[in-house]
Amino acid sequence: MECKNHPGVQAVDRCTGCAEAFCANCLIEMQGKQYCGSCKVIAVKGQPVIEEATLPCKEAGEALKYAIIGIFCFGIILEPIAISKALKAKKMLDTNPRLTGSGKATAALIIGIISLLLWVLGLIGKFASMNKTGY
Repeated sequence: MECKNHPGVQAVDRCTGCAEAFCANCLIEMQGKQYCGSCKVIAVKGQPVIEEATLPCKEAGEALKYAIIGIFCFGIILEPIAISKALKAKKMLDTNPRLTGSGKATAALIIGIISLLLWVLGLIGKFASMNKTGY
């Protein structure tokens, strides 16, 4: 994530008011919240700063649901869907600074990959044991 004002500079946080990504030089802390220059002026004047400038990423939530359900049933089918949705959510989060849910997308991706590997290993073990016993 790059700073809105300084292309090529890594952003450290988002402004509380506008939810845009900024580097440490572009943010100022007021009352425990980070603001960019424009939103800081609004906050100092006493005008309300929009607190709900961010939106939850629907795909990240769906990816996490599929990943968790896939742990317990139909993981061989649901985990690839969870991985796909998590990757899509990560792309959406990178392009739209107003979306939140990066943690959900990352968790879904990790759970999906690990669970899929465990499902595949379980199936391989099942087939291997079937070959040994002749069933």
